[in-house]
Amino acid sequence: MAESIAIWIGNGEATPRHQYAAYIVFDVVLNRSVVWPASREEWNQWTGPKVQYGGTPEPSSGGSWIPATGWLDGNEPNHPAEHVWSDAEGPGVPGKGRLPFGVEHADENRIDADWWSWVFWMATRAEECAPRPDQLDAMGRFKALESIAFREGWLSRPEIESRVRAWAAAQGIKPASRAYAVHPTIDVDSAYAYQHRSFFRLMGATVKDLMRLDGKRLSERWRVLVQGAPDPYDSYHWLEGIHARHGLRAHYFMLLADRGPFDKPVHWQQPGMAHLVQQLLQSADVSIHPGVKSHDSTDSHALETEINRLSQLTKGPVVHARQHYLLQALPSTWRRLEAAGIRHDHTMGYADCIGFRAGLSRPFRAFDLEANRLLELMLHPIAAMDATLNRYMGLLPEDALDALGALAREVKAVEGDFTLLWHNETVAERNEWKGWRRVYEQVFERIC
Repeated sequence: MAESIAIWIGNGEATPRHQYAAYIVFDVVLNRSVVWPASREEWNQWTGPKVQYGGTPEPSSGGSWIPATGWLDGNEPNHPAEHVWSDAEGPGVPGKGRLPFGVEHADENRIDADWWSWVFWMATRAEECAPRPDQLDAMGRFKALESIAFREGWLSRPEIESRVRAWAAAQGIKPASRAYAVHPTIDVDSAYAYQHRSFFRLMGATVKDLMRLDGKRLSERWRVLVQGAPDPYDSYHWLEGIHARHGLRAHYFMLLADRGPFDKPVHWQQPGMAHLVQQLLQSADVSIHPGVKSHDSTDSHALETEINRLSQLTKGPVVHARQHYLLQALPSTWRRLEAAGIRHDHTMGYADCIGFRAGLSRPFRAFDLEANRLLELMLHPIAAMDATLNRYMGLLPEDALDALGALAREVKAVEGDFTLLWHNETVAERNEWKGWRRVYEQVFERIC
């Protein structure tokens, strides 16, 4: 077993923020344990690898020194309005490229990086906790294009993992080896296009199609419900065949909200839904996909109702979730999920750009900036979503495969996790998704 790394805070005792930064660097990225010596003398006597954050460096101690701006010492929830940027390269800048939280190194005429503050700032999404209205899209989501990560070109790789591993290599600290992993996840916003709808819902939809003179949908509905043709959204057997071929276990997120302007699921009490969930559980995991209504609600009643519905269908506890439309208002969304018993959230990704929103590909625990505490909620970052590639980025299927392959190479380089978000509807070869079925057929050959 690799030796633990001793950490000393040069300007005083370790705060929750210092501890969280160290957790991201050592536990999450390097998979190395840490100790917090009770005194400077104990730290000086440590014979293994050690790090001093802040304070005055002591070269004779044999430890690595990281400069500090002081931001992690306090409890301010907001990030600095204006960042001082470090130099692009140098001994005080891990990896390549400038970083915020620059610290002037007067003796050597350079600006180093307080990169622990940067790690904390990225992982907590401090940039998004008090957004301006112009930084949000029509759904109230923070836009990737407004992030510093997008402007600096960080989204295309797990930037924290890349930088931390570069620093560790320079210090002779070897990460504990872990295997690169691929995780297919499927959001089920509407389990079926036509089947398992109530009589009144079916009649209402038929009348709307007649009024719109939508002969294509009328014909398709007739073929499915009367002639026994496959429902176009019933792609589960095909999807599970793809996953089995590559030795992967998928995770499905079921929308079970009440119907509304943005939530249009098949009713959870339809017999077909219980059958579908039990069928999927034979080879995959099934979790909740909280709807827009529950996200916008002022209390947790709707969220808890949706969780209870899935629990009845799975006949077990529900501890994983992914927000519909990737909706997040931080840190309130995390608090609500935690309070409802959710322990794993799979929403960490942007809708408008692929890549790594928090600079991480592997799971990590959430931190509440306002309460200044570590949450009992594990965040599972998303690398890419089908709707992002097609609707937001406007990529053709072959270009999408190339983009996913490029992302995967970056994740493999840091032994990270590649989580792909797809939908059962988008492999149906209908409307805007014609030609995209083959993307899912071929993607795992590119990213595994």
